[in-house]
Amino acid sequence: MEILSKLVSRQVWKMPKLWVGFLKCVSQTRPHSFHVLLQLPPSQLESALSKHANLRGPLATYANQANTKTSLPRLPFVMLQFY
Repeated sequence: MEILSKLVSRQVWKMPKLWVGFLKCVSQTRPHSFHVLLQLPPSQLESALSKHANLRGPLATYANQANTKTSLPRLPFVMLQFY
């Protein structure tokens, strides 16, 4: 997960081939990768969730947990609360 977090800080979404691989990794390593997904900027998070719709429900459940909810920036939480 540390490597995936570093890729977020290096704006992996600007590198198309790496972005595809990144999304595959977060999809295959869920739920451990959920905290990494929530580090993405809102537009990239929405892009990731549109490409991997199977992540939206479990990620929303994760984001609604009490300990996660308090540390989550408002915008990603608002994006996920309707799913």
